[in-house]
Amino acid sequence: MKQKGIFYTILSAVSFGIMPLLCSQAYDLGANAETLVFLRNVFAIMILFVLMKQKHISFAISRKDFKNTALVGIFGITLTALLLYNAYSYISLGTATTLHFLYPAFVALINYVFYKEHLAKSTVLVLLAATLGIFFFFEPGNGNSSIGILLAIASSISYAFYMTGVERRRLNQLNSYKLTFYLALIACFVMFFYNLVLNKMVWQLPLAAYGYAFLIGFGCSFFAVFTLQLGIKYLGASTAAIFCMFEPVTAVLAEWMLFGEALSVSKIIGCLLILGAVSVLILLDKKQSSASREELIEQFAD
Repeated sequence: MKQKGIFYTILSAVSFGIMPLLCSQAYDLGANAETLVFLRNVFAIMILFVLMKQKHISFAISRKDFKNTALVGIFGITLTALLLYNAYSYISLGTATTLHFLYPAFVALINYVFYKEHLAKSTVLVLLAATLGIFFFFEPGNGNSSIGILLAIASSISYAFYMTGVERRRLNQLNSYKLTFYLALIACFVMFFYNLVLNKMVWQLPLAAYGYAFLIGFGCSFFAVFTLQLGIKYLGASTAAIFCMFEPVTAVLAEWMLFGEALSVSKIIGCLLILGAVSVLILLDKKQSSASREELIEQFAD
């Protein structure tokens, strides 16, 4: 069972890691971030609608759950995709994905600042190490690089908001297909009105661009999420999160192998610092969860 969990989690991480490459190909064909965010969610809605019908999953949702889903959908998932997809236009795909992977650190900070969770000294040191890693990606005199880095970091903050929002607002109690369906639906509405105001979407695209958008919608919003859920089922969330480290590694290596993107020493150091810090943070969280479980067992035993 554990081997199955590892396999599914790595498969999910690799699927997520390939997503930036698909975005890059779509950009070369004339698409932009706004168009891909909209199309990705349109295709995801179609896939999820069929699956929910086949599995006889109800589309009913309470008003409270819908309000919370809308909040998380707008300022979490939709904003994350917009920021990250725009970051790809300024910095390399691997760099953007690695910086986006700072989100576990921001989850810890959000829980500390807004929910008064205890922040251990070891966690503070890990956060400082991750922050130090960010500076290795800055290129002096390159304004575009700075914009891209800020966009990627902002995407990790908005994704951290999504993760804490799903947990704190108890959206994780909803059926995962239903939650994903409504998040995609809300994203479509947001992007539709966004385009009415700014008119940034591009519709006259070659068929191949729509094909890439479909692959992004299928690969990220369905396949990668589905295999990750299986990984969590067999491994648990904390262990699965460690194997999710393959996502930024996949993005960096694929970009190097397929596009010949240079791997500078500073970028390698930055990657190691961020990924190492996040790995330690996840292990600390797992250790804390195990300690809490043991404490509960002792209380029941007494």
